[in-house]
Amino acid sequence: MLLNLHVLDLMEVSGSQMRAASSLSMHQTTVSRSYWELAEQFRLQPVRGPRKVCRWGVSSSLRFLRLASRAHRLEDGRLRLATDALHQVLLDGLPGVLQVPPCFHPAGDWATLVAQGVIDGAIVSSLCHEQELAGGELPHWPGVKVLPLGTLPLQLVAHQRWADVWEEQVLLPAAQVMPLLHGQLEPCIDNLERASRVWQDPQAWLEQLHLRPVAVPICPALAPRNWWQEQGLVPVAPQLSMQEQVWLLLPEELQAPAAGKATLRVIQRRAFRAVARGDWALLEALEMVGAGQEAEEEAVA
Repeated sequence: MLLNLHVLDLMEVSGSQMRAASSLSMHQTTVSRSYWELAEQFRLQPVRGPRKVCRWGVSSSLRFLRLASRAHRLEDGRLRLATDALHQVLLDGLPGVLQVPPCFHPAGDWATLVAQGVIDGAIVSSLCHEQELAGGELPHWPGVKVLPLGTLPLQLVAHQRWADVWEEQVLLPAAQVMPLLHGQLEPCIDNLERASRVWQDPQAWLEQLHLRPVAVPICPALAPRNWWQEQGLVPVAPQLSMQEQVWLLLPEELQAPAAGKATLRVIQRRAFRAVARGDWALLEALEMVGAGQEAEEEAVA
């Protein structure tokens, strides 16, 4: 039953049976069969209509099973944490963190996933919130506590092969997923393209940058500058100044063991280091990079 529940939980986080199957290295028919076995036991009914979180069905008994499963994970020193492609690096390589496919969700949906016991925590951008908050204010959701991780600058980047022909086309998650990011960009950029729902992994976004002259937002402080340069990424629209607050959402009643608390502290340290880099982490414009390379070549000569 817990295996079937694990399958269902990854379906809820990733948003589809196909992505859950890929993450679990299962065939999609196996995932479907696993879900329907659980649905029959708990009398679950998938929600029809517009996509929403926990759309595969909820019940009181299922939530208690999820809470029991969470207690089982915590006793084993493991946490199921999730985030989107922009912030996945904050979770990469952490011992004791169960792999969850990155996915874009509105902030309220992340809170629901935490409150229902689907995941044990989520790293969430304020740009996914439905409305702007006053300085220092944090959002409130029943059963969820919100820990601030700091404020990070964002940049729009394109691949350097397309930088000279970029025509202000920006690829973004849907407006209902990141409404405040759309609100920041709409007055400045005419062509905001809604990204395909299947582009959830960081690699999928990098591939789009290689294929055509589009730009995407990144948090440059979350990776060393030379990593972005190795990917061939350069900033565009340098006049734009964008920022996000980053939150760690946890269950209100979470009683993590020592190993779990250590993992959460590592996440906080990673985020705080990125925040400390601040504007110093912003990538340089293409002409400045080129000038620096020429200077190095002259010095070598």
